[in-house]
Amino acid sequence: MILSKAKAAGLGAGLLLVIATGALIYWLNAERDKLTARVATQAQQLSNAAQANRENLLAISSLQASIQWRDERALERQQREAQRETELNQTREQLRKAMQDAPDCVNQPWPDAVFDIMRKNTVRDPNRVRSGAGASGLPAADTNTRAGG
Repeated sequence: MILSKAKAAGLGAGLLLVIATGALIYWLNAERDKLTARVATQAQQLSNAAQANRENLLAISSLQASIQWRDERALERQQREAQRETELNQTREQLRKAMQDAPDCVNQPWPDAVFDIMRKNTVRDPNRVRSGAGASGLPAADTNTRAGG
């Protein structure tokens, strides 16, 4: 009887040990599944972050190229403005000298010296001689509508 009680207690303890081991294995397997899902989620987040980083690097590179292009255009514009300012100052100096050199035309509304400088390289025929002048000696009407004819 003692032996059968011992066997029954040992069997009960063994059965309890098997049940506890099975429960522990089930719990560990569930935890492993949770951790595997968490690792998969983090791997996906890391992949998304890496893709976003690559896209941002491309955008930064494109924006830097655009900024450099705009800086070059701004520098060119500044150089052109400086050149135009220099040309303007030279023209003003020429006009000032022309006014000093021609005191007889200073009091006219359009002094000849100023008029000559202003129309320099702008008139095809500086003497205004046009072909096709009529019998009256007046020039024929210009057919170019932009010229006012």
